[in-house]
Amino acid sequence: MLPTPNTDPHAGSTAHQLANTVSQSILSTLRASAFWATILLPVLALVLVVTGIVTITLLSSAGFLAMYSACAIAGHSHTPY
Repeated sequence: MLPTPNTDPHAGSTAHQLANTVSQSILSTLRASAFWATILLPVLALVLVVTGIVTITLLSSAGFLAMYSACAIAGHSHTPY
């Protein structure tokens, strides 16, 4: 008689559980970093412009908006404690 496959969704190999734990930890760290970057990026941009390190150009503005948007999307579900 052939063995029946295990259909229990809670049963998994140790390697699968470890991979899941590691991926959740990495995602949590990235989400938190993106959340805080969303808060700090406007301050950093203002400081860089005021000190003259960066000038406002179309390319720098587009780059800032792209970076800010990516951080806002990636960090939107983070809840700081």
